[in-house]
Amino acid sequence: MQLNDMLAYKVAMLASDLSGSLAREYEAHQLTMPEWRVMATLGACLEGSQNQYKTAKEIAHATRLDKVQVSRAIERLNKNGVVIKRLSKKDKRSSLIALSKDGKAMYEQIIPRVVEWQNKRLENITDDEYRVFLKVIEALTP
Repeated sequence: MQLNDMLAYKVAMLASDLSGSLAREYEAHQLTMPEWRVMATLGACLEGSQNQYKTAKEIAHATRLDKVQVSRAIERLNKNGVVIKRLSKKDKRSSLIALSKDGKAMYEQIIPRVVEWQNKRLENITDDEYRVFLKVIEALTP
């Protein structure tokens, strides 16, 4: 079997290429990839104007980043006023994280660019092909 025929290799190369291309959309806000993933995870949890707080462990699981990357991203985002942290009432050793007002505004500025970026990537793929692609990804996900 050739390297180019290996599923894991093809998926890793695709993920790397897409991630690098997407980075141009959030780098204008001086965000790193881990910071964007943390923001996107928290932004996806917004219910109207209501924040849903997440633990760093939940964010790490959702983003597939390690705890150190998530911790550093949260600290930088907190320092820059993008996220807010509060102590968990259930576990005093744990912090709960959510987007700040400025973080929500930044997220809302970036998301249309991300949607446009995604639409451009999918312009030569039919809706049916995209549904099949998502089904295949789901089937390959452990």
